[in-house]
Amino acid sequence: MKTNPLAIDEETMRSCTRQVYGHEMWIQDIRCEDGEFTAHGLYGHKMLPDKPMPTDYANVVLYDDDGRVADPEREIVNRPRGWRFIFPDEGADVYTLYIDSNSVWVTNDEGWHRGGKRDYSGVTHSEAFNMAAKRLISRDGVSVGNVMHLELEIVPEKATLKVGEKANFTVFYEGVPIKGVKIIAYHPAWQDLMFLKTDAEGKVSFDVKDVGTYAVIAKYTDEEKCSEDFDETGFSTTLTIDAE
Repeated sequence: MKTNPLAIDEETMRSCTRQVYGHEMWIQDIRCEDGEFTAHGLYGHKMLPDKPMPTDYANVVLYDDDGRVADPEREIVNRPRGWRFIFPDEGADVYTLYIDSNSVWVTNDEGWHRGGKRDYSGVTHSEAFNMAAKRLISRDGVSVGNVMHLELEIVPEKATLKVGEKANFTVFYEGVPIKGVKIIAYHPAWQDLMFLKTDAEGKVSFDVKDVGTYAVIAKYTDEEKCSEDFDETGFSTTLTIDAE
């Protein structure tokens, strides 16, 4: 029987449930005009946007060369359907832009529910979900800076990919390179997803064959990170990176 008295609106429930079933957040369409950067934060699957997650369930965070700076402004837009972020160009060599979202979900005989184990009876699975998006805005297109804001981080070797070369990445968990993390790579020109795993040094690579924006998604579950409300913590981080 439910004990949580807080009602969740239909849009919140729909969006968060889609998160559980494999949707991602990602950042694309970086532009700089009149001294301001703009970017779109989107939510969907295979780089096709769905409706944005409710604003209260996701945070936008920005770093420059010297550390964290003021959070970008954001607004919901229709084309593409999602968030539009705006922040001033103060001349940093590298900006690192993030969106992150954290929520706890459980499942029982009635299905998925947002909330902890104490809120529902007959819980068969419970997990804290950490979904994030990352984008590097590099002045020279090469430097990636040194910011690692997330627990599960994807760091590319270079800020821009080159067709005909290898795309090389290192995945870190809590600041340490991690082996065996599931990686999903995707480009809008592809019909299928590419599935990979990090090696003993936390590295992963693939051939760059198409111009445009790639999504590189790392997924990891920490069974030791638990509490009285959930039994494990799942992480999903999407880095978008352009190839030329």
